[in-house]
Amino acid sequence: MKKVNNYWLRKAASSRLSRRRFVGGAAMAGAGATSLALVGCGNDDDDDDVAPPPPDDDDNGEPAPTPTPDDEPQDGGTLRTGTFLDVLGIDPHIEVSVGLTTAQRVYTYLIGFDNVNNEYKNLLASGVEQPSETEFVFTLRDDVRFHDIAPVNGRQVTAEDVLYSFERFRDLPEAQNNDFFRFFTDSMEAIDDQTFRLTTVMPYAESLAEIGGSQKAIVPREAVEEWGDLSADAIGAGPYILEEYVRGEREVLVRNPDYFEEGLPRLDAWNRQVILDMSSLLQAYEGDQLDINGALLNKLDFEGLEPLPDRVSGSMPALHYGSLGLNASMEPFNDPRVRRAMYLALDRNIFVNLLGFGDGFHMGPLSAGLEFWSLSQEELAPYTTPNYEEARALLAEAGYEDGFDLPIETSAGVQLYIDHAEIVVDELAKVGVRATLELSDLSTYLSTKLFAGDFGPATIFTHNPYETPKIPLGFYHKDGIGGGSWFGYDNPDVTAAIDAQIMELDGEARREKVREAQFLILDDWAPLINLYSPVAYWSHHERVGGWDPSFRGFQNFRYTEYLRS
Repeated sequence: MKKVNNYWLRKAASSRLSRRRFVGGAAMAGAGATSLALVGCGNDDDDDDVAPPPPDDDDNGEPAPTPTPDDEPQDGGTLRTGTFLDVLGIDPHIEVSVGLTTAQRVYTYLIGFDNVNNEYKNLLASGVEQPSETEFVFTLRDDVRFHDIAPVNGRQVTAEDVLYSFERFRDLPEAQNNDFFRFFTDSMEAIDDQTFRLTTVMPYAESLAEIGGSQKAIVPREAVEEWGDLSADAIGAGPYILEEYVRGEREVLVRNPDYFEEGLPRLDAWNRQVILDMSSLLQAYEGDQLDINGALLNKLDFEGLEPLPDRVSGSMPALHYGSLGLNASMEPFNDPRVRRAMYLALDRNIFVNLLGFGDGFHMGPLSAGLEFWSLSQEELAPYTTPNYEEARALLAEAGYEDGFDLPIETSAGVQLYIDHAEIVVDELAKVGVRATLELSDLSTYLSTKLFAGDFGPATIFTHNPYETPKIPLGFYHKDGIGGGSWFGYDNPDVTAAIDAQIMELDGEARREKVREAQFLILDDWAPLINLYSPVAYWSHHERVGGWDPSFRGFQNFRYTEYLRS
């Protein structure tokens, strides 16, 4: 029987993703409020791993200096953070946005997974073994207990809780991103209190990343049965206890005195305010009312923060991005000529210059932040270089020589949606497409429009950071990301290519299959047009220690944050 830290890390991810930092200040940082994770433990540091290439051949900045070790971590204090997103809820099996950062601190997880370095960290599990390419056996710690609060009152967490939680996530009608459990998991079993087994239907490249993902929180059945759901209350076995949650206003987390990892968490409390206006949120950070910047910074914001005393700041290619989604199941976007015209009608440099103030990248299906997997700027040029004359000719060929009216649904609840949408409207007008915006509040838009795939002919939205190719490629799959394609798109060749890459366990071979899938998507002018890949800027007060955004998807499973006195 092979240990996963030998088999998986070598077989499933033979090429380690880079931790190269860009335009850097110091190494410690607070990511933007949409960021959902950060650090990993080192299980395998072989020197012969192949280093990935940079995102493209443009100037992406110089790597930051090697970080120096932190000061001795200190205990106590309250970390003050903020977000511009209205948290829709805190049920970890339903929430897909900033509410997950609360779940990651209140609940425990079987494992955590660092997608940057393809390494996992044991949490509830004390070890993982893989008898075959499709079977994972987890041994659980026997000292992990739920919070000492009714209705669980500090009882031990067992394999039955893992089974219940994964089945709940799989079966909830509102759940998203649960296709691993719905379609790729063959069986799950609590063998005894301390042993859990999961078997996949086939070799699946992101099995551990799925099992250790942010939505796979271990929840107690008693709490769900008593409250009906977990949208406003939470009991877990994580490092913090939810003391107060007022939707749209604030969250207060306090230290769990019985947390199973010795010495953690360091903080007494973690507070988060919801400040919907981005400028007000940034002002709160500038005025030292917040310890970590929660605003989504642009280049000018970042340059304005640099002179401030006692701040640590830097930047790197972002994982989030904005998209124009088209409904390929209805006219006019069921015609690939019209979709191609839409690609050619959008000057990506305008997005880079206006939204990124000159910083950013053209992008295809994957963001520049996924540097091991994404296509280069040169490879993307045929698909992202504007050609208004050709766009108008394609529209005329498809029967729209006079253009057409295009309602685009989006939400006024996120300024970034509007920022992208206004540029799209202006650009499409150049080829005779008369676009108008139809606005709704964020909750209505997400629940009844975007997530339901019921937005008429077109929509504009921005994405959370995706740390692997799975979800961004999944938008082009006939089954979407588990609940059907939001964009009415079904290309059998594209779907087959996406399926093929997720079954490939060798890292380099999978990379080539991911590249093939991207070219197939672009050659069909698929109906999700990603507008540009921004640069992510971060900043926090120097008193904050134990925080590093360059690790992307693991910080929220470290719980090492502390405040220097």
